[in-house]
Amino acid sequence: MGRRLTAVALAVVLLGAGACTAGEDGGKEDPPPATADASACDALLGDAGTAWLKDRTGGTSRPEPGDDLEKARSLFHRQVGNWGPADGGARTFLRADLCRATGGAGLFELRYGPSYFPFDQRFDKASDVSPAQTVTEVNSDVRLVHGKDADGATRYRVYVRCKIAGTPAQQESEVPIEGLMTDTLTGDTDARAHLNHLLHSAKVVADAFDCENKPVVPEDPPAA
Repeated sequence: MGRRLTAVALAVVLLGAGACTAGEDGGKEDPPPATADASACDALLGDAGTAWLKDRTGGTSRPEPGDDLEKARSLFHRQVGNWGPADGGARTFLRADLCRATGGAGLFELRYGPSYFPFDQRFDKASDVSPAQTVTEVNSDVRLVHGKDADGATRYRVYVRCKIAGTPAQQESEVPIEGLMTDTLTGDTDARAHLNHLLHSAKVVADAFDCENKPVVPEDPPAA
């Protein structure tokens, strides 16, 4: 069953609504204390992505504390488990803030959570609130979306069908995983570089989320 979003809700989603995490009762909770390492960020980016981030910032990027993969998995499962096919209108799923680095006025960020959009959403058509985006169909379970949003910022998204045990049929298509990458830190304008690192993170997340359908997330996007 498709979902319809109001123009205002669609704009909020496309412009990357603020990340937050939730407690067991669904309410907001304080972020975890800072730690000495950036294990979730390291895992999501891998060696190549970590080196890319370091090289592109001259080693000046600063990791910030965020959520770990276990918390992200729990948050995803809880929210998807509460979803039903009769749900309609705009919904406010929470995303886990798994990787964040700053430097100067720039920000690099990777967030994951349930998608506001069904897997087959038409991002390649301009709407009243968003320019057309570039869509790359990776395979039947994975697609990439990138382009400038209405605020002029370029964002990179990945969608992965992920069936969670005990959820209604078609949950993986109606509420897939969404990964959102924002980068005003590295100065890298190469979309393929960003999509490569985004795909690596999506594989890590899909494996950690225990998807029953075992989506295949490749290392590289299809050739242009």
